[in-house]
Amino acid sequence: MGIRILHRGGASSRPAQDTEKKRTVPRARRLCALALLMLLPLQGWAVDRGRQVVVTKPDDAARLMDAVENAVWAADGKPASKAVYVVYSTDCAWSKRLFDETRALVGNVQLRWIPVAGNTAASVVAGRDSASVGSAFVGRGARAADAAAQRGVGYNQGVMDSITYQLRPYDRSKTFAFPTLVYRSGKSVKVVAGNPRNLATLAAEVASEPRAASLVPAGIELTAQAPTLLRSRNLPKWAHLNDTPMIFRAAPFPQAPAIDDLAKDFLVPVSGIVGTTGWIEVAPWGLDKRKAYVHDPLMARMALLDYRIKPQGGQWQATSVVQVREFPDTDAHVLETLKPGERYRRSGVVEHGGHVWDQIVLYADGAVGYVRR
Repeated sequence: MGIRILHRGGASSRPAQDTEKKRTVPRARRLCALALLMLLPLQGWAVDRGRQVVVTKPDDAARLMDAVENAVWAADGKPASKAVYVVYSTDCAWSKRLFDETRALVGNVQLRWIPVAGNTAASVVAGRDSASVGSAFVGRGARAADAAAQRGVGYNQGVMDSITYQLRPYDRSKTFAFPTLVYRSGKSVKVVAGNPRNLATLAAEVASEPRAASLVPAGIELTAQAPTLLRSRNLPKWAHLNDTPMIFRAAPFPQAPAIDDLAKDFLVPVSGIVGTTGWIEVAPWGLDKRKAYVHDPLMARMALLDYRIKPQGGQWQATSVVQVREFPDTDAHVLETLKPGERYRRSGVVEHGGHVWDQIVLYADGAVGYVRR
């Protein structure tokens, strides 16, 4: 399966006197990977420095807080019912300034630092305490950390992307400011980009929530083990085929933060299949960049089908109404429904699942489909 941007027509073996059925590709699919890169920025819109956004819709506020609460954060100060989440870089001078200026504040609220970038970010994920935050700012944090800590930083980058994604209806600024503070304020959630102008009023603004004091972020467990990846035999690119946008997540778990969504008919490269969980690892920003995860059990199973194609030529003709499927499996997506008498070039035969399938060249760009005998 490839990026199909060519006209879809009958195979070249069809007799000239036959009327060729014209099949076109949806316009969205023609945009392909270039448009997808525009859809899924690594550090896209969030809130420009100095801006504040108040999220008042209960569902939106709950999702935003869920993302930061479950990041792999470092606790700064004693457990408290008031918590402020700080998304930052360990190399950021503004973030260090916030750390220095909030030493008197941590007795009233607990700051929870979420490192997403910086040479010593992984050391904060590994330590998860105030000492590790302070040491990282002055360059005393370890530049190399274990694999779990590195995964934690990657997960936190997903949290940053989730903030960006969730704030699109509220603010379409063009940068993500370090530090960015997220906290409950009354029944709303407040996002402050950059250093607050008046730290003295911050503690009073933060809403008290008893469960916050004992909260254990889910990101710790979700990044404890690297996902078991299997090679995708048959699915170099994954296409979203439903009308409802599909959610990408920062890790292959339903509770991981949502980082973007994908509209119908777009394609993204597949970098692996996460065991038998139904999750697919995709590379929206390039195969050498960090990954995202989409839950599509059917296509994950199709990607792992083990079948061999025996080359066989000749012409294939439909003797009745038949469905041409994307893979030699009765659950695979239907590419086309053909009428009796339609003819195509046969390119192979497959025995799979107790059935024999003809592989036919379905489209003018050479893409094939499978018909069960």
